[in-house]
Amino acid sequence: MLVIDPIADALRPDGYPLINAEAKLLFLNGGHYCLQYREGEKEKYKFLSPQTVKAAFQNERIDSGWIPDGIQRLGSSKQGDWFVRFMPPRKRTFNFIGAGGELETLTIPMIGLVFMLSGTNCYIWGTTERKFNPSAPIYHVPLPNIYQNGTICMGSENNLSSNPKGLEMLDEAWETFVNAPFNNHLVDGKSNSDPEDIRIKLRQLQNNNRYPINDLVQCGKSVEVAINMVIHR
Repeated sequence: MLVIDPIADALRPDGYPLINAEAKLLFLNGGHYCLQYREGEKEKYKFLSPQTVKAAFQNERIDSGWIPDGIQRLGSSKQGDWFVRFMPPRKRTFNFIGAGGELETLTIPMIGLVFMLSGTNCYIWGTTERKFNPSAPIYHVPLPNIYQNGTICMGSENNLSSNPKGLEMLDEAWETFVNAPFNNHLVDGKSNSDPEDIRIKLRQLQNNNRYPINDLVQCGKSVEVAINMVIHR
């Protein structure tokens, strides 16, 4: 059986001759792009990245701007642009709405957080690592308003579709998540000692310096697997 290497095939002198064209863009197997162009009497080839091809067709510049601290990965998918940001473990302050509507503020030690924005959807997972490790197992973030798959229920606060795009939207999404008060939705399944309501555990931790690892509930194989599931959804 004859196996043809698509790249070698494209580079054959008579493979795709330029007759009445000054240049051709070749779409090769495996997601490769190759520009075939004429320079004097010779035909030359130049391999291009997907980002370069995208910029050429959109006729616009690609500029990430100043990338905020903690950005680990970014890209684009069918859902739109996506970003992954890592927040190391430290004490954080959150607001909670009580049964009578009163506001309760708790400052608690929080585990490492992997925050992802994909289009206008937000996801978050917990990790016991102090530095970003894509191979680390993931845990339910010990907070309300987060679904089992890590999707954040932003409620009426989610107006991201009308906000700036890209990294500015990522910052706004994070600030909305940490500053909006949490309610009594999705409070279960996030603590081994208090499986019915994570808020009970959080009240006990106000004077602690570290979150008790043995109280976390694992929810996935690894950070990388969770992120890839969102990207390819």
